[in-house]
Amino acid sequence: MKKPSILIAHPYLSSSGGSNTVAAWAIQALRDDYEITLGTLGAVGCDALNHNFGTSLRREDFNVRIAPAHWRGMAQYMPTQGALLSQCITMRWARTLDREYQYDALMSTENECDFGRKGLQYIHFPWFYLPRPEIELQWFHHIPGVLHGYRNLCESIAGATADGLRRNISLANSAFIADRIQSVHKMPAKVLHPPVPGGFPVVPFAARIQGMISLGRMDHVKRWENAVEIVDRVRSGGIDISLTLISHRHDEDYARRIETLAATRPWFRILYDLPRAQLVQEVARHRFGLHTMEEEHFGIAPAELQRAGCITFVHRSGGPMEIVGHREELMFDNSEQASERICRVIRDAALQDELRQFAEERGRHFSAERFCAELRERVAEISQLSPFKEGRTRSC
Repeated sequence: MKKPSILIAHPYLSSSGGSNTVAAWAIQALRDDYEITLGTLGAVGCDALNHNFGTSLRREDFNVRIAPAHWRGMAQYMPTQGALLSQCITMRWARTLDREYQYDALMSTENECDFGRKGLQYIHFPWFYLPRPEIELQWFHHIPGVLHGYRNLCESIAGATADGLRRNISLANSAFIADRIQSVHKMPAKVLHPPVPGGFPVVPFAARIQGMISLGRMDHVKRWENAVEIVDRVRSGGIDISLTLISHRHDEDYARRIETLAATRPWFRILYDLPRAQLVQEVARHRFGLHTMEEEHFGIAPAELQRAGCITFVHRSGGPMEIVGHREELMFDNSEQASERICRVIRDAALQDELRQFAEERGRHFSAERFCAELRERVAEISQLSPFKEGRTRSC
């Protein structure tokens, strides 16, 4: 019996970032039941994906169809990152592939996609939505007419229409994003939280160090200097606490700024590019997590911290508020408020124990297994076919 076929459209499947985590785990979730083709703009390395995301992908699990060089060149020679342009080129490539191969199901793991017929789209932040979060804007966005012209160019390349995007079934990475989808597209979206890799060892809370730990790429949007400021304030209140940042290099200039802060603070260390096996051990050694990014669309990093059993503090914005269950004790508006709330939790043993149990319970929701199971249900609805079954054990 032949497996049903599915095309997954995703611009570049690299080994960092929330959308790439979703794409990698989507392939893993569907590989046993579907013949998968990845329509993309670049090569894929399974070892790097498995290293960072905790997947177990093999190249034979899926076919890779890379868009023609002249299409990819439009994105490669942009003076900026051009994420929307890459997405729109991928959209056009997906329609081309579908005309030729007529897949049983179509899916985008990088926001909205007009396939020319009904598909499934996983939305991290709707690309029609304006204004974008201020922290995402760069200098060229403020030049009059540039953003409007760029978006018009992208839409013309994609050949997308608002009706074409609305015909799909939409999944949102958080209720925060589902609200924005409703606002811009006037359509509902079901919340499917991204897969959060686990594998953290069980370390009793009393055996952990009194330290803060943060996860995320070295980029200004993560606001790591604010994390340092918060711990500075906690320490100035007489509490001996450390800060560990597990990161990977993204912006070298910004990395040097944060490394300068670490050089004058023996209690602050930065660990780059840890293998997954080492990362889970390091995170599980800490009692507390800290996430300082504003308007994060979801926030896989704070969800990972919770899965590790860390009491995690987040900025009062975006998806991370959902991750911590909107608990007031765990959200902050600024560095001063964050330090006050951290100090309170450290000094109040009863509150600390309550929040520890809350973190453990909340963390169990954000699992890769839950994501895989629910995604398979949604894809089966789209394809209107029974997934291929051969009595094999699920790989996630």
